[in-house]
Amino acid sequence: MSADKYWDQYYTENTYRTGKEPSPFLSSMMHRLQRGKVLDIGMGEGANAVFLAKQGFNVKGFDISTIAVERAQNLAKEQNVSIDANRADLDLYLMGLLEYDSIIMMNFKPVLTRYYSEIIRALKQGGTLLVEAPSMEEIRDLIPTEEAYRNYFFGSNELFHHIKGLRILFYQEGLVYGKHMIQCLALKPLDKDAVKYGLFDMHSKQKDTGPSHQLKLAESFFKKKD
Repeated sequence: MSADKYWDQYYTENTYRTGKEPSPFLSSMMHRLQRGKVLDIGMGEGANAVFLAKQGFNVKGFDISTIAVERAQNLAKEQNVSIDANRADLDLYLMGLLEYDSIIMMNFKPVLTRYYSEIIRALKQGGTLLVEAPSMEEIRDLIPTEEAYRNYFFGSNELFHHIKGLRILFYQEGLVYGKHMIQCLALKPLDKDAVKYGLFDMHSKQKDTGPSHQLKLAESFFKKKD
């Protein structure tokens, strides 16, 4: 079964299974997130995205399940807020360079490790990344290789290896809500050269008429950093 069909079936059988309220971890860390434009990766039915929109964030989110995205859009209307929710697969999703002030990834784990570098690149300098997901102790059955999209379980300290270069502001593993979870808040440090050239917020200033001079400068600058 493909990933989209699997998750469509999951959401068909489970309507707002975890409710319409945000993750308690997100609520507790909301004041530490960099305010502005936020991306919710694997947003599910939108409880976290809608919560952030209610707090004044400019929210963009996506999920591979059409059903989940429709519910997220309906929840936003129900709560009288606006979110940019779309059906998309991370394999094909394009994140702009230095586009987001914050990114959240809840109960989702990228299949390929290269996605982490793309996520980090999409964060502005000084931006924050919030991650919450079950740990390996919560796996109840064997996950075949061809169904890697079902594996959103993190090993102990695994996340650290994927987000090297970010400053860890908070991290814990253990029993949370009666489940084994990992929770992390990380900061993308300010790069002195990026600050000098005004690159850390250039995407928010970019017009839709085409790539700006700052964007081209940023792309060449970060290629040199690799």
